[in-house]
Amino acid sequence: MRFTIDNDGKGRVLLFKGGGVVSKLIEWQTRSEYSHAAILYPDGEHIIESMQGVGVRTRRVVVGDLTAADVFAVPALTVGQWRGVLDFCERELGSGYDYRSIARFLTRTNGGSSESWFCSEIVFAAIESAGLRLLERTKSWKVSPGHLSLSPYLL
Repeated sequence: MRFTIDNDGKGRVLLFKGGGVVSKLIEWQTRSEYSHAAILYPDGEHIIESMQGVGVRTRRVVVGDLTAADVFAVPALTVGQWRGVLDFCERELGSGYDYRSIARFLTRTNGGSSESWFCSEIVFAAIESAGLRLLERTKSWKVSPGHLSLSPYLL
């Protein structure tokens, strides 16, 4: 299955609206319609994401992704910067899931780990590593999928 995107050589940010219990809890806790974030490769056929129980991985786009995600372009990033975003994520393949920072959303305490990532945390950090800060004065471990949707750089 392939997302229909402009063939501009750039990836996209995907923000998912979930239907399961955990997704609904995330949406409720973060006061957002989104429960998951990922990066779509420029080929429109693969994504890179961090999932609980798995950590950072790549996978093929499946039919359910088409109906559950909003697709955002990031026009401020060049094709070269997108390559940097993907390089950052690919270096993190196999890293664990950042449960500690997820707990921070519940406890409102500081979190963050340099060895693990939750979904929107890695999306934010990868884009930041390419030179674009999606949200000013914000650390990656504080960014929920809903926060990403507030960035003026996501169109």
